[in-house]
Amino acid sequence: MAHRDAYFDNLKFLLIALVVVGHAIEPLSSDPALRPLYLTIYAFHIPLFVLISGYFCKNITSTDYRIKVVGSLVVPYLIFETLYSLYDYAFSGGQRLTFSYFTPYWLMWFIFSSIIWKAVLPYAVKIRGALPISIVVAVLAGYATDAEYYASISRTIVFFPFFLAGYYLDKKTIIRLRTPLLKGLSIFVLAAAGVIMVKYGSFIRAEWFYGSLPYRALGHPEWTAGLYRIAAYAASVLIGGAVMILMTGRTVPHVSKLGRNTLYAYLLHGFVVRSLPTSWLYDHYGAGWWMAALIPLGLLLTAFLSSEPVMSRFRWLLEPNLDRWFKKADPAEQGSGGRRERRPQPRND
Repeated sequence: MAHRDAYFDNLKFLLIALVVVGHAIEPLSSDPALRPLYLTIYAFHIPLFVLISGYFCKNITSTDYRIKVVGSLVVPYLIFETLYSLYDYAFSGGQRLTFSYFTPYWLMWFIFSSIIWKAVLPYAVKIRGALPISIVVAVLAGYATDAEYYASISRTIVFFPFFLAGYYLDKKTIIRLRTPLLKGLSIFVLAAAGVIMVKYGSFIRAEWFYGSLPYRALGHPEWTAGLYRIAAYAASVLIGGAVMILMTGRTVPHVSKLGRNTLYAYLLHGFVVRSLPTSWLYDHYGAGWWMAALIPLGLLLTAFLSSEPVMSRFRWLLEPNLDRWFKKADPAEQGSGGRRERRPQPRND
C-alpha cells in the first residue's frame, strides 16, 4: 500500500465534512444564526478542495493518466448523474424524467469540472504564465452573460486557477509556511473572517463564492464588476491558506482514515441531504438551538459515508474495475513516459 500523508487525509475529511454541513444548512442559510457559518464555509472550501485535487495530479506524464481519469471520474459521473436524475424524478416531484449529462445535476458539477481540468492540465502547464492567465480568463468570464450552468462552464473556468495552483504546489512549501508566526496570523485571519461574516453577512451574496453566475446575474453589470471576483479569490486564498497552515500533519484517530474515502461521502450524501427538505426534519428547525443540530448531523453523516463498511458495499459502483475494457500498455511505452521506444533497426550492410 502506498504511504498515506495524514496531513492531506485530515484536510480532505475537514473539507468533505464542510461540504455536507454546507449542503445540510443551505435551506436555512438566510437565517442570521447560520448565515455567517454558511458564508465562511463557501468562501474557501470549494477552492481548497479544487487545489488539493490539482496537487494530486502531478503524474500527468504517466501512461495510465487518462485511463485513471476515465475510471475514477468519467464512469462514476455517468453513473451518478443518471442515479440523481432518477432520484429527482422519483422523490422530488419532477414532472418528467430528464437525463442532462452536459448540465450536471447539483453537486455533480465538481466531478464534471474535474474531468475537464484533468484533461486540460497536461496542455495548460506547457503555457508560460499559465496560472496568471487562468486568473485573467476567470475574471473576464464573469462578463459573459452565457457562461452559467451548461457544461459547468462558469465554475470550470472560475476554479481552474486553484487546480493549477495545486499542481504547482509542493509539500515543502506547505511545511515552510507552517511557522509559529504564520499560525498565529492564521488564527487572526479566521477570527477576522468570522467577525466580518457576522457583522456584514446579510450584505454578502453567497453566489459570489459559487462561481456559477455572470456578474450581470448578480446585479453588477458595471465594467468594474470583476473586482468582486478578485475579492472573492482573495477571501478564498486567505481563509483557505489559514486552514492549510493550521491543519495538523499528525495521524488523528478515525479522522485520518476517513479522509481517504471522501469521494464516497461526496457522491452519496446528496441522496440523504436532498430528502431532508421534504421530511419532518426541517419543520423543527424554524428557530433556536434546534438549527445547530444540523451541524453534528452533517458530521455524523460524513463519518458514516466515509467508513469502511460503506466503502466495501459501494466500491463496485464508485470504483468499478475497468481493466477488461482497456488494453495493457506496451512495456516499451511504460519505460519512456508514454512514448514508444525506438528499437535499433537491423543493418543491411
